[in-house]
Amino acid sequence: MSEAAEYRPPLADYFDDLEKRYGDQFNFDRLSLEELDTIERLARDAIDNDPRVSTVEKKNLTPLLTLVDMQKRKRSGSRH
Repeated sequence: MSEAAEYRPPLADYFDDLEKRYGDQFNFDRLSLEELDTIERLARDAIDNDPRVSTVEKKNLTPLLTLVDMQKRKRSGSRH
């Protein structure tokens, strides 16, 4: 297997950690703001800066950023 095929962006490893931490209880409503910020940072880095993340993967990460934003707005009570 090539190095590119074995590559996992930090976001994938972070999701693995979250799934281990929360188990069956994993969902975005349970995540702390710090965890949401980390997901956002890692997703943006994968989209904007990581040349090993494919164009298709980058497009597939866009809804994740939307979900994180929605979760943050929900918590802040913002309706904008």
